[in-house]
Amino acid sequence: MAASPNDPQQRLQAVFAELTPELQRAARWVSRHPAEVGLWSMRRQAQALSVSPATMLRLARAAGYPSYDSFRAPFQQALTTGGDSLRQKAAKLQAAGPRNNRFAHDALSELQSGAVQSVRALNTPAQFDAAAQTMLGARLVGFLGSRSSFGTAFQMRYAYQLVQRNGVLLDGCGSTLHEQADLLGAGDALVVVSQSPYATQTIRAARDIAARGAAVIALTDDALSPLALNARHVLLFRTEGGQVGSGRKGPGSFFHTMAGPLALAEHLVARCAVAGGKEILNRLDEVELRMRDELTYGSPPAKRG
Repeated sequence: MAASPNDPQQRLQAVFAELTPELQRAARWVSRHPAEVGLWSMRRQAQALSVSPATMLRLARAAGYPSYDSFRAPFQQALTTGGDSLRQKAAKLQAAGPRNNRFAHDALSELQSGAVQSVRALNTPAQFDAAAQTMLGARLVGFLGSRSSFGTAFQMRYAYQLVQRNGVLLDGCGSTLHEQADLLGAGDALVVVSQSPYATQTIRAARDIAARGAAVIALTDDALSPLALNARHVLLFRTEGGQVGSGRKGPGSFFHTMAGPLALAEHLVARCAVAGGKEILNRLDEVELRMRDELTYGSPPAKRG
């Protein structure tokens, strides 16, 4: 995926695997501290990272910028203009007027379609299989997503429990997220979902669980996102931009689409089912038998003769 010519974060993401460990650490810091990049001098940023100022300059040049000032400029611009608020996005939709309803309808549909297609474009089958094997080998598998990502975490855990008994939803009910997170440690896995702007409690819980030795599987929108920093597996989705080559730009909705993370979750659970062998098939037989006995779903009305 080509990096945006005006986005330092995307440029760093594109070259991240080729950077030295020191430059990778600097890139992660930049991703987590965009305001400081825009406000602080290069020397002060280097001090915060315990590296030389020359390291920050090398990072800028690795991202394709001739100087650190040119690298910082987009961060400074973002501080001045800021991203559109939810109100501003909705106001743009309203301003478009009824005559542009079809345009907005198509724009949102393309955003959703592009998000789903990004799951295949940004991740290889081998990456899915590796993450699935980590889940299947874990004692417990936690599922965590806050705010807009909660629905994806819930749906994923629901589908996963059809094939495995060891899934746990970390829903924070009764303000008990910290206590629920304490269930997971070495030998366990955490599937965590979030996209920009990243929920603070999700970042903290994932960091704490990783520190206890659990394998974190991050479903996120950026290889440099806070969730990816401590993750064993990172699976990506795209949230912005329609189908490649469509050329259509403009507001689709006031809220980011959740089509990408949901598609990613479905792919990963499907890979677990494929890799689980006969044990998975036996588990599905058991679940379906119980649902029939409990009349979980209503039967269609009998046809009249």
